Amino acid sequence: MTATTENDVPNVEKTEDKPAAHLKDELKAEPKAESKPVEQPIDISQVTVDAGVASKVVKQLEYYFGDKNLPQDRFMLREVALDNGWIPLSTMLNFKRLANICNDKAKIARAVVDSASPLVQLNEENNKIRRNPDKPLPTDNEEYKTAANNKTVYVKGFPREMNIDRAEEFFTKFGRTEYIKLRKDQEGKFKGSVFVEFAEQTDCDKFLESKDLKFEETSAEPLILMARADYFKTKNVNMKNEKNAKREEQLGETKPIVIENVEYEKGRVIKITEMEEVITTREDMKTLFEGQNISWITYNKGDKEAFIRFDKNAQEALDHVQKDGKFILSEKELPVTVLEGDEEEAYWKQAALEKAEFFKRSRKRKSEGGGRGGRGGRGGRGKRRKY
Repeated sequence: MTATTENDVPNVEKTEDKPAAHLKDELKAEPKAESKPVEQPIDISQVTVDAGVASKVVKQLEYYFGDKNLPQDRFMLREVALDNGWIPLSTMLNFKRLANICNDKAKIARAVVDSASPLVQLNEENNKIRRNPDKPLPTDNEEYKTAANNKTVYVKGFPREMNIDRAEEFFTKFGRTEYIKLRKDQEGKFKGSVFVEFAEQTDCDKFLESKDLKFEETSAEPLILMARADYFKTKNVNMKNEKNAKREEQLGETKPIVIENVEYEKGRVIKITEMEEVITTREDMKTLFEGQNISWITYNKGDKEAFIRFDKNAQEALDHVQKDGKFILSEKELPVTVLEGDEEEAYWKQAALEKAEFFKRSRKRKSEGGGRGGRGGRGGRGKRRKY
């Protein structure tokens, strides 16, 4: 099933592709019940539809009823709850994008019938459509999220005037996609990059192996291709480097702080590895170790490892949450160890360095008249968080 999304975030409702009545109802807690006209049967026995139009119609319908859109689309969820999943074709035509492709209910019905789509189906009167009951929505668990993340790529270098139709035409050559997301700036203008989730992992892997791939033969530069996870890792590193450079500029010096020796209590820190295989947050870790006196968590989205420091013996805290000797975080079993030796000392030196740099910045702000929360105030502290 190939799905299409027109805007930056596919799972967030967008105004240009939502019925006007829906947009008004979004401001209400519960939409008012409306009496709808009786839908007349549609005869499609003599109806024909252009193959290209039919393909676009089915793709768009599969997107509306697809795994990505349906669970997040309040309008669709409201409609499917009214009649055992059935939605009148007349209602579906309130979607601007579908209506722009084809606004003839008979031709839409013919396109669905001829496609033999495994995802969407018509009723006997050919006037209503629903998601195939034999295709239940996938369970939204960590395994599903991880698989989806692994099949998603980041691609940069498209012309700013590119639209969703041209994007879909381009990516169709590389396999079926679950969604295509055009990334846009705050003004709604296309940024030249997209996120694309492939239906199959093999197609995703093959696409990422492409060399010097260009959007068009006349394109000056090849596209930049990255796995979604790698994109966020690179973004985090770049943001950290930019912050560090800005801090050095503000401090008016670049001389690094050197930590020679550090005193610490041994056995207070655990290290979790293979974090790239799990989608989690610092809050998830805090919840898992609730009541175990967490002091610091060092972790950012995309990091390969995380460090958790306790105000007590780390092994005792770890034993408290392990099940049958296994450490489970966000439904994923992960390797975990209590730091010791050189690795433990390196951790504490890094912690001392970050603390020293923080106080150095604080003194600089104080000398310049800055304060908490104002211009030149404290702001965020990166990935270290105290509990």
